[in-house]
Order: sequence, then C-alpha cells, then structure tokens
Amino acid sequence: MAKKGSYIVDYFNNRGFFGLAILLLVVFSVIASGNFVVPQRGYGTFHNIATWIESSDTSCFVAVVANVVIGVLLVTLNIMFRYIKTYNCFVFAAVFVLLQGINPFLSTRFFAGTALCLVVVVTLFFMFEQYGKRGGASQGIFLVMALLSFFTIYHYVFFLLFPLYILGFAYMRVLDVRGVFAILFGILTPYWIVLGTGLESLSAFQAPELSQVWESTPAFAARGWAITIAITTVVLTVLLTVSNFKTMLNYSVHVRAYNNFFVALSVFVVLMMAIDYNDFLIYMPLLNLCAAIQYGHWYVITPHETRQPVTMWLMVAMLVAYIIAMVIA
Repeated sequence: MAKKGSYIVDYFNNRGFFGLAILLLVVFSVIASGNFVVPQRGYGTFHNIATWIESSDTSCFVAVVANVVIGVLLVTLNIMFRYIKTYNCFVFAAVFVLLQGINPFLSTRFFAGTALCLVVVVTLFFMFEQYGKRGGASQGIFLVMALLSFFTIYHYVFFLLFPLYILGFAYMRVLDVRGVFAILFGILTPYWIVLGTGLESLSAFQAPELSQVWESTPAFAARGWAITIAITTVVLTVLLTVSNFKTMLNYSVHVRAYNNFFVALSVFVVLMMAIDYNDFLIYMPLLNLCAAIQYGHWYVITPHETRQPVTMWLMVAMLVAYIIAMVIA
C-alpha cells in the first residue's frame, strides 16, 4: 500500500505538475503583461539586446516560450547527465517555471536575463559532455566559449561568464594546453568573423565602461518587492545548498563535478547581484535556476512526509508573491 500522501508527492514530481506550472506561467504572464516594464540597460560591444524585439506582446510571447524551453532543457539535461539523484525528476523544472512566472519582470518581457539563462543551459550540454575527455575536449570547449563570446556582442554580462566557465572546465577535468588554446580561440573567433567579413566595423566597437554598467537604474514599479523576492530566493538557495551538501558529497565523482559547477554558478550569481545591484534583475533567472536545482536535490533525498507539506507551502508562497506584485503595480 502506498504511503499516506505519496500520491501528492508523486504528482508534484511528474509531467502533469510540470504541465500545470507551464499553464500557470502563461496565465500569470498574460495577466501581468502591459503592467510591467523591464528596465533594459546595458549593451554589448556592437549591439544592444534590448533592440531585438520592439513589440511588447511579441516580447511577452518570446519570454514565455524561452522560460518553457529552459524548463524542458533542464529536465533533458538531467536525463542525460543525472546531476540530480534520479533522471525521472520534474519538480525542479516546475519550480523554475513558477519562480519565473510569479515575477512579472521576468515573465512578461524577453530581456538580457532570459537570454543569459537560456544560453547557460544550452552550453551546459556541451560542457558536461566533455567530462574526462582530457586531450579530446578541444572542440567542445571551443564551441562553448565561442557561443558565450558571440553574445558579448549584444550584452556585457556574457563577459562575466568567461572565468566561471574556465572554472567549470577545470571541474570537468579537461583543462590542458589544448584546452587553454581552445578557450582563447573560442573567445576570439566571433570577433574575427564579424570584423573580418565586414559585418561590423572596428570603429563601431564599444567597450562597456564600469561607470555606465554600474550606473543607477531608473526607479520602476514594484522594485522594492522585486528586491524582496530576490533576497528571499537567495536565502532559499543558500539553505537548500547547505542542506544538500552532505548528500552530494556521496555522489560519484563526475556527478559531483556537475553539481560543483551549479554551486559555483550560485556563488557567481549572488556576488554579481550584490555588485551589479542596479541590474539585479538580469541575474534573477539564473538565480531561479540555481534555486530550482537545489530544490530538486532536496526533494529527491527528503522523506515524502516532509517534502509534501513544504512543496505545498512553497506553491502557496509563490502565489502570494505574485498577487502582491500585481497589487503593488
């Protein structure tokens, strides 16, 4: 006989709940669309990502699709690399989608933060695939770094990922002489292409200046509540990471390497939100991703008698957070 409450627990961790989370994301985004404007600041070396989509309705649609795609990719990534204890895990992807949905600044417009999170998840497939391929990972390293470098053309925040990914490849045990050269060539290649083919002129190059990157952002509606959600999510991520740490130490070496990168990503996000605090929204999708992954770990290793009520209260808290954001706006 199934344990009491196990049916609810099973529901939280299946495709049906993930589908419900996606539906709620769509509903929340449609309701909030038009009432929230994401501050679009920051530029790349040649372009500004804020100019990609001008229509607010189109931007909202693309944002919702991107968030759903990220959720699906997270599940697929776990099926392939099992960074959470079981491949059959959907609850963490549902939590990510809901964390995005309850914050209208993240779900109603496609902006640099959404692009950043999507690019990071995509590159994880290539980076995790290189684990242990010492001497044979040059192509994968080159591809990841070239992709990150390409997006620096559109926003400065992608520059900040270079040290993080170098650390990530160290975790993957693939950093040798050829790996270092792959990193350098990967970073340089997009610029060699756009300048060498005449797609961009060297005179149009603009290096991001700290005085402009960390300048004050104009006030926007519900900024205080957005900051409150950010701080709460940071605390949740830290608590879950600490709670999961002992269990993750017992994982296999390669799984620990994957999760070490996620922990490093969490530290990176928290530090950048504290340093680049005027643009903290850019880092929020990545923070939600880190929180969701840690919640997935916690959910899998925790007895159902505990995870059932906690998950239910988390859902209630997220719904309340969304309602407050709508009222304040």
